[in-house]
Amino acid sequence: MDRLRTSYQQMCRAMPGGWAAMAAALGLSKDGLENRVYERKGQEITVHQAMQMQAMSGTSLFAEAVAADSGGVFIPLSQVDGVDDEEIQALYMALVEEVGKLAREWREATRDGEVCKKERARLDAIRMAICTKATQMNDLTFKVFSREP
Repeated sequence: MDRLRTSYQQMCRAMPGGWAAMAAALGLSKDGLENRVYERKGQEITVHQAMQMQAMSGTSLFAEAVAADSGGVFIPLSQVDGVDDEEIQALYMALVEEVGKLAREWREATRDGEVCKKERARLDAIRMAICTKATQMNDLTFKVFSREP
């Protein structure tokens, strides 16, 4: 649940005008918003409020926190129209480059028989980049080449 609280805090900071603006947009006082974020006096942020906060802050932080708490990852899909085959191929090549980067980093990280915290973070970042690119590539491919939604 710490991820959710952190996402609420980050969304408030990302909102133009910060906490005060977020509270006003939600129809709350700043103290009321803080009470909900920090779960004081039995108060909490509802899913509906969290979705509003996410939209108003222009982020995907709530979705990312829910996905992480559920053992997964959030991957935003492209909101692009008019994509062509060349752009999809460029994304595919970027994906191939990331896979090569993973191979090199994995070899280096496991060379001494132990993966340290920094190595793990680098490997995880590359994994996320690969997942993101592969998902986005498929999404764009389906948008361009599929007749059915």
